[in-house]
Amino acid sequence: MSTSDRNNTEEENESHSINAPCTFEQRLLKIDEIFVYKIPPMRSADGHRAEDWNLAKPVATCSLIVTRRDNDLCINIMAERPKPGAPAGAMENYLFAQCIIQVDFSTPSHKIEHWVNPVVDSSRYFAVRIKDSNSGREAFVGVGFRERPDATNFRMSIEDYINSLKREEKAAELQKQFEESLSLGDQPGRKIDAAIDVEKLPLPKSSLSLKKGEKLHINISSTRNPKLSPKVKKGTIGLAGLKKPPPPPDAVPASDSSDDQTGSLANNTTKTTDDEWGDFQG
Repeated sequence: MSTSDRNNTEEENESHSINAPCTFEQRLLKIDEIFVYKIPPMRSADGHRAEDWNLAKPVATCSLIVTRRDNDLCINIMAERPKPGAPAGAMENYLFAQCIIQVDFSTPSHKIEHWVNPVVDSSRYFAVRIKDSNSGREAFVGVGFRERPDATNFRMSIEDYINSLKREEKAAELQKQFEESLSLGDQPGRKIDAAIDVEKLPLPKSSLSLKKGEKLHINISSTRNPKLSPKVKKGTIGLAGLKKPPPPPDAVPASDSSDDQTGSLANNTTKTTDDEWGDFQG
């Protein structure tokens, strides 16, 4: 069987896995090899244990496809069988088991743990709730992965599905609030209902551009920081760094002029003494 024929068979089985019409479908994960086990009831409230599953003897070796259809997550376990009416050795894929997850955050019984539970003693095995589409009966089967990265990808695909539902629920709530704010704005004089949280309503858009004829005034402060101004020493007058100008060339030094004045005073005193006592000289 060629790869294209096998993929077409898988798509047909996926499309017929849910009878309800679908408006959105996205494949999240495909793993070529998994092991399916028949598991006993839980021994305790701690959870399922892979050591109780007889891991050496799986019921079937299958492939796994995780697909989102609208708000549902479909875990399809695909197996191979001989294709009827085909040459010997030709195989076809068929739906071995299916788990349809319908998470509802408002209902405690519709949490992800209702459909998929990891075991407590390994990171590569999960207990998955499957449902028979004909009889409606439900049962848990064990799903094991040979490689740990495949088990991690399986876990991450479920987490991505949960996170996408949360984002879409939040977006729908914001869209509803926005539409309510528009309807209230179109009806002047109508009072806002107290049940609506005004703080969560979207704010009106503001424009920071200047209209025609408007001016923008900016006040620039002229104060200076005293720490940045240069310090002036006390007692200095005038410009700093200038020397005292030299005296004129004809000026007599102060020490010479004082000696001349002292000599002239001594001569005048001698003359006065001679005049007074001149008559008494013998």
